[in-house]
Amino acid sequence: MRDDFARLAGRDEIDDDDLRDSIAIYNDNRAVIRDLYRERSRAPWLFPLSEVFLFLRAGNVMPPEEHTMLLRDYIRAARQDESRREQDHSRVVLAGMFCEQPPHGLLVTLERAGCDVVDDDLLVGLRWLTRDVDVEGDPLENLVEAYLFASASSASRYAPDGDRAKWLIDSYTRNNAEGVILCAPSFCDPALLDQPMLVSRLDREGVPHTEFKYAEDTGQFAVIREQAGTFSDSIRLWSTP
Repeated sequence: MRDDFARLAGRDEIDDDDLRDSIAIYNDNRAVIRDLYRERSRAPWLFPLSEVFLFLRAGNVMPPEEHTMLLRDYIRAARQDESRREQDHSRVVLAGMFCEQPPHGLLVTLERAGCDVVDDDLLVGLRWLTRDVDVEGDPLENLVEAYLFASASSASRYAPDGDRAKWLIDSYTRNNAEGVILCAPSFCDPALLDQPMLVSRLDREGVPHTEFKYAEDTGQFAVIREQAGTFSDSIRLWSTP
């Protein structure tokens, strides 16, 4: 792999110090993304998902150093935006979008339907490692160890304890969410096969939830807006505080 990446980069070799420098750069990038998610959970009206999604997606085409600076500037600017006010929306976790990314209009539709998304599995590759990778010692060993033992939970990843829904319940609790929206691409088998297990666990835990499917080229969102709006209204009106 090291030789292959050296060829792709047009270099003779990639040594251990090069890897350590890269690990540190990506540690910084994942750290600022974690900060952004914490800020959004705390004040979702300051960091709407439809906006955050665009800033995160830019990380797929920007050098990580520039993306880190962009996100820091965005967090600082959003905190200072006095025009944004808290609204009477429901706090929800969005799950199932880890592979085929949704059209931006779908995310806007969920927000207009009264849903404040406080956590999600969008663009999970940017934060696949859930902690910093050690920069001391053998960098390849450190990367392997992090990949094996500190990877994000996902329908595409084996769950050795068999609890497919643990990450979703943890997210729901940690973010003080009021409901879960399971939103899977029409042809994503891992998400669709996982969904019945997630629904079963949410039912046992008494977590309000709703489900729908989408396609990447979906252009009409009226039905989704009606369903999400009804779900949000039901949470605000009838859920136990």
